[in-house]
Amino acid sequence: MQNYFLPPRIEFGDGAIQNLGEHVRTFGCKRPLLVSDAGVINAGLLAKAIDALKASNLPSATYSDIEPNPTDLSINDGVEAYKSEACDVVIAVGGGSVMDAAKAIRLLTTHAPPLEPYYADVGGIERVRDDMPPLICVPTTAGTGSEVSQGAIITDTSFNTTDRWRKRAIVTPFNMSNIALLDPGITLGMPPALTAATGMDAITHGIEAYTATKYHPIAEGVALQALKMLSANIQKVYHDGEDVTARGEMLLGSCMAAFAFQKGLGAVHSLAHQLSTDAPIPHGVANAILLPPVMEFNFSHATEKYAEIARALGIDTSSMDTDEAGRAAIDKIRAFNRALKMPKGLGDAGLDRAKIPKLGADAMLDHCHKFNPRVCMEADMVALFEAAF
Repeated sequence: MQNYFLPPRIEFGDGAIQNLGEHVRTFGCKRPLLVSDAGVINAGLLAKAIDALKASNLPSATYSDIEPNPTDLSINDGVEAYKSEACDVVIAVGGGSVMDAAKAIRLLTTHAPPLEPYYADVGGIERVRDDMPPLICVPTTAGTGSEVSQGAIITDTSFNTTDRWRKRAIVTPFNMSNIALLDPGITLGMPPALTAATGMDAITHGIEAYTATKYHPIAEGVALQALKMLSANIQKVYHDGEDVTARGEMLLGSCMAAFAFQKGLGAVHSLAHQLSTDAPIPHGVANAILLPPVMEFNFSHATEKYAEIARALGIDTSSMDTDEAGRAAIDKIRAFNRALKMPKGLGDAGLDRAKIPKLGADAMLDHCHKFNPRVCMEADMVALFEAAF
């Protein structure tokens, strides 16, 4: 028996953030906790949310001590802010780290701390209830799609596997926001490098979701459509960040790819999750670098699906056989990386090669590779890091 969970309400359009207060009142709430970070505040984006709430005569509190890779420590502080300010709804304004943090803060407002029992690797999905306050997500980047994903990635400081902290996932359908406000106007200020990294993150989500081993035909269809939209627009927004139509397509494509990965992800993410704490390399950049070698590794187990991905990426495969089309998909990802000026390898991005054996061992602890089309062993993880170096 399969259970499929469709996304929450999604409101899309330039200026959507102006409806924020209306949505808070729809839930019968009176005092939001705005969860954000310093970058979003400095860019003036949080002010737009605050102004929208003021226009509806809604006071709010703000918690913004969210790290690029949010830790359980900052989650605990956020819960304290929620309770001390007597808040009744959580609003995330930011990228994936902010939205993941907001999910975890929301969880602990009604569930007993600490986060440990709720991680996926200890069966946490069975312990998460739906009695949580409403969550509204306003993504400021087009990449993670955390606004509709079932996961929240948290850096656990209490579970030390080797010599660094470990990223762990809280996975539950109740993690999806009640409302996702997709406002392409908010993403206009993203610089090219961030646009590229988040865009390649979304493309990786689409590819890994489509080839993941779970049976979820709904997600497969959404993943292919997401890849069509993302591949057609990623270079447009990289070269012209003020193209609001293309920004909108990227924002929707990112959202769709993240919905699709409830089908599963793969080895790219198990590898990349280690790099944000041990290199550190931004997640989207790590995904972009790792994606081609992982696709090569998976090729014999996913050839037909890679051929379908090639067509979604805009490649004319009419004169190609299945193998040629699948190879063309990998070549297209490499071409994107070159065009978007991604580092040539993990070494160029800042990884110390001596750390690779440890990273390979830690990657096996990550749940994502369990849905990879080809089974991964520790030696494979080490070899993939080396291939991407």
